[in-house]
Amino acid sequence: MNNSIDIKIKRITKNNYHKFDNMVYWRQTGCARTNEEKELNAKKTFGDAYSELNHNDFYVFAAEYQNILIGWISLIYMPKVGKWNKGVLYVDELWTAPEFRRRQIAYKLMSKAIDIQKQTRAQSIRLYTHNIAAQKLYDKCGFKELGKAIFLEKE
Repeated sequence: MNNSIDIKIKRITKNNYHKFDNMVYWRQTGCARTNEEKELNAKKTFGDAYSELNHNDFYVFAAEYQNILIGWISLIYMPKVGKWNKGVLYVDELWTAPEFRRRQIAYKLMSKAIDIQKQTRAQSIRLYTHNIAAQKLYDKCGFKELGKAIFLEKE
């Protein structure tokens, strides 16, 4: 059975960032903003976010359904110098609202990542996951497990 819904994949820009911010709020709190909160949010300026979105090798795309953003993918292209002269496209985040999962949304967002790989002529797409359901999606998209990783971070 095909549970796919008709969505549009849109790049996040200064013009639609307030809708993206609403979706991030939804992800963080588990509930959507009220219409009044959305109206107030639409009047805000998000200077730091706008600056980040202007980086040439940074991409954020969202899935839109009935004028509401319901999922996103963020990507960064990392150029490589020397031996290969081709970069790698990294998937930083991929998220779909829980009530819209298993509807082909994440698959369509990953398809956009593949389009960006071709556009940038990246050698590969790289991502890290510990989520079993996500691993199944990545398998479906043609990704292969290359090994295990240890994550280190410094704040």
